[in-house]
Amino acid sequence: MIITPPSLLGFLLYLATEASRVFIPLLTVELGGNALGVGLVGGAYGLAYFIAAFWFGRQADLKGRLRFVRLGLALSALGFAAQMLAGSVIALAWLRAMVGFALGVVTGALLVMAYENRGSIGRYSAWCAAGWIAGSFLAALLRNYQLIFLLSALVCWLAFCLSWRLEEKFLLGKVSHPSFWEVLVRHHRVYLPFFLRHLGASSVWIIFPLYLQQLGASKFWIGMAVMTNYLGQSLLMGVVERGDGYRLFRAGMGLSVLVFLLYPCLKIFYQVYPVQLLLAAAWSTMYIGALSVLLRQGEGRGTAAGVLVGIINLCGALGPLLGGVLAYYWGYAAVMVGAALLSLAGLCWSWNT
Repeated sequence: MIITPPSLLGFLLYLATEASRVFIPLLTVELGGNALGVGLVGGAYGLAYFIAAFWFGRQADLKGRLRFVRLGLALSALGFAAQMLAGSVIALAWLRAMVGFALGVVTGALLVMAYENRGSIGRYSAWCAAGWIAGSFLAALLRNYQLIFLLSALVCWLAFCLSWRLEEKFLLGKVSHPSFWEVLVRHHRVYLPFFLRHLGASSVWIIFPLYLQQLGASKFWIGMAVMTNYLGQSLLMGVVERGDGYRLFRAGMGLSVLVFLLYPCLKIFYQVYPVQLLLAAAWSTMYIGALSVLLRQGEGRGTAAGVLVGIINLCGALGPLLGGVLAYYWGYAAVMVGAALLSLAGLCWSWNT
């Protein structure tokens, strides 16, 4: 699969992001935190990411994409490196918020540049998924927090240096871009269903390792379950974009309902792997379908992409809280059934005209 310059930057950015993310819960505990501290650190990251993605997606429409790609990559490199200074849970939360903000600056702008470069958002997303795989592998290989954070910073700095080889043709003031409200109303059949599904998914992922452990999985096999999902995404995303956007999106929503209902039916951990491939298909079709719908109109692409990235990270902040509450009172199966019901509600709304 050919890699374009924006796809290369996406691969490097997601490699750095995933490598830095993998062991953050463990570091939080080692710094004296508990489950609440883990939630605090994750919530600070997700909320900052959400705010920055919303705001800078709009700015990318008004002022051009490339300047925010470069700014975000530079800030991300600094943020990843600064994590080496974390000496307490509160300090780590602030530093993770800094990383989340920096990633919010670059993610939407880079996504739109990739689309406008060759029009293949599927290939770009596939390379981003490959970055997740490489990042998690390198984190597992290094294991030392300081080395991992340094690696993420250097990889992001490399992406920043490579970004100076990109060119952009942007006509300032020549296009009237829609407001946030106009974008939200125009794409409500994507945004609300996506929010509901991803809120449910994020509630599941916070308890997923514990659930697999309960089924007999070791840390290695838990990691392999995550890698199976990423591998499936990297193989599928470049293929599924050939379909109609709304049909792909609704197919992904429907498959998500099925995946979340299958999880509680597992009897032993190795049964999860075919379900993880189904999960990869669900996410690939839903995500690529959503982007195909959001980016096909020339006006407001940065705003539309920024809102979607913001929603993903808002769910990343709210989902763990929902999952923790459901698991505490009703067990792991309740979290998964709840995610299925949220996805079903989203699927129904996607048909709303």
